[in-house]
Amino acid sequence: MHSHRSILRDRYQWDASIPAGGASSQSAGVSDSAHSDLQPDFLLFVEAPALSVTELPNGQTITYQLLESNSSNLSSPTDTIAMGVQTGAGGVGAAAAIVAARRTYSGKYFGLKITASATANASGYRVPLRTALTASPGAL
Repeated sequence: MHSHRSILRDRYQWDASIPAGGASSQSAGVSDSAHSDLQPDFLLFVEAPALSVTELPNGQTITYQLLESNSSNLSSPTDTIAMGVQTGAGGVGAAAAIVAARRTYSGKYFGLKITASATANASGYRVPLRTALTASPGAL
């Protein structure tokens, strides 16, 4: 039997891909109305993959941000919320990580933005933005 948390996590997720070095990518914009019954009782998180030194050389970074906007394509963000950064170090790349943020509700839409520094070489990894229930919004 699934808990409410795992059902919520599996049901609500939006994908972005790690871009080529020096570029950014983002998920589609998600409307507030798609999950209004859960606000503000959830946290958005990303499970960033482990990256080798070839994919993320020393000093190079992959940055994860939560965007909010009044536009469905997330243009002209009303807020950009830092979720976390993976940094290549020690000649081994970067460990897998979970990074998270809460929305500020400054826009009608939200989504994930991923930015790779100049010589990062981890393009193609699919990274889902997921939800985690942090309080009970009532019966699910």
